[in-house]
Amino acid sequence: MYLTVSGTPDNMGEVTRIGDLYDFYGAFLTNRQREIMEMYHVEDWSLGEIAQSLQISRQAVHDQLRRAADQLEQYEAVLQLASMAQRQRDAWQKVMLVWAKTEALLADDAKTRMEQALRDFAETLAGLTGGDAGA
Repeated sequence: MYLTVSGTPDNMGEVTRIGDLYDFYGAFLTNRQREIMEMYHVEDWSLGEIAQSLQISRQAVHDQLRRAADQLEQYEAVLQLASMAQRQRDAWQKVMLVWAKTEALLADDAKTRMEQALRDFAETLAGLTGGDAGA
């Protein structure tokens, strides 16, 4: 799979996806790939800024980003961690929608117990998805 990394609005969804995949699989990349990915995706540096900082060509930065993105996509294709996390977040949102519609129907003690159960579940879910359950 060939991925562009220009950062233009046309591919911002792709840039976001690669950033998300990096959160899950970044540890599997080489140190150099991680360094370049963090400069680009986390610190929001341009290809030229990265190239200048690392004393390599802009094309080399682009190639490293593309190879790293390809690797991240391959890891996701096999492990499906990001997809699973998204499904869990979607399910959590559905639970919260139902809760918003039904909480007023419960007695105060049942409502308190349910709120605590939801907090506990959100905490567990955040540990599984790598972040806020509702994010």
